[in-house]
Amino acid sequence: MRAIPALVVTIGLLASLTACATPGAGSASTCATSGAASGSVSATGAFGSEPKVSVPAGLTVRGTQVSVLRQGDGRTIGDGTPVLIEYTLVDGATGAVAQTTGYTGSTAPVTVGSTNAGALGKALECARVGDRLAVALPKSALSGTAATADSGSSKSKAEDAAVFVIDVKRAFDSRATGTPQLAGDGMPAVVLAPNGAPGITIPSWSAPKDDEQHLLRKGDGVTLTAKDTVVVKYTAVSWGSTTADSAVVGSSWTDGSGAQPLPLAKGQIAEGIRKALLGRHVGDQVLAIDHQQGAASAYVIDVLGVMPR
Repeated sequence: MRAIPALVVTIGLLASLTACATPGAGSASTCATSGAASGSVSATGAFGSEPKVSVPAGLTVRGTQVSVLRQGDGRTIGDGTPVLIEYTLVDGATGAVAQTTGYTGSTAPVTVGSTNAGALGKALECARVGDRLAVALPKSALSGTAATADSGSSKSKAEDAAVFVIDVKRAFDSRATGTPQLAGDGMPAVVLAPNGAPGITIPSWSAPKDDEQHLLRKGDGVTLTAKDTVVVKYTAVSWGSTTADSAVVGSSWTDGSGAQPLPLAKGQIAEGIRKALLGRHVGDQVLAIDHQQGAASAYVIDVLGVMPR
């Protein structure tokens, strides 16, 4: 009988910003389905509060199974969607609670499909905001000792189960949804992949000497203030002396971290990035030219939402 690892999921890293289309519903082939293991889990207590979870002793599972204990009526969650959740993790072998989020409302977002979210992120795809879910998956999926929770090997052999009871409290857009705007003259060219990930082409001329901010998409959500912690996705490219010298220096779209929570209080993130975001709106996409240690970088930042205070 193996114990559940103490660290289950790495969520919401600040990545390099601290140092320097509407989401789809997912296809049937990507949605985890219910099974005997997840269907045997019960939980009582109010949504959003820590539940009392009951699982059969010695619970085992093949692959990932998800059952809906409480049906929500909010938006459906697709790949790339950042979500706010609360969860209780129970050892399926013993029925003991191994970990909870604390149910304080301060848990960083989990981005469905991101590497950091792991098996938990995959289990959330196709859920709805307001759902309470029972997720049963092999313990090896938590520690990374299996290739994935749904690999052929883990499906063919039953393992001791780890059981999450998850309350899906809120979902953000997976990309900036505002109206396209024209950036200023002399700025990098930005093109978007189908999922919204930006590609940035640095021009052949030198970067501006001072920090600059330009609006690429104009949203109509709440205005950002210094009291907010904003949820963003970003890509940053260094502005080299030639186009060939430029390179991606960070991207939450591709590094596995997914959406990031950034506090806008002074001193918490790079000042050039902070100034680029203050006064902006949820739904905006911002191009920020930021200088640090004598070098310039171009950041494209999608403003997806604001964390609850």
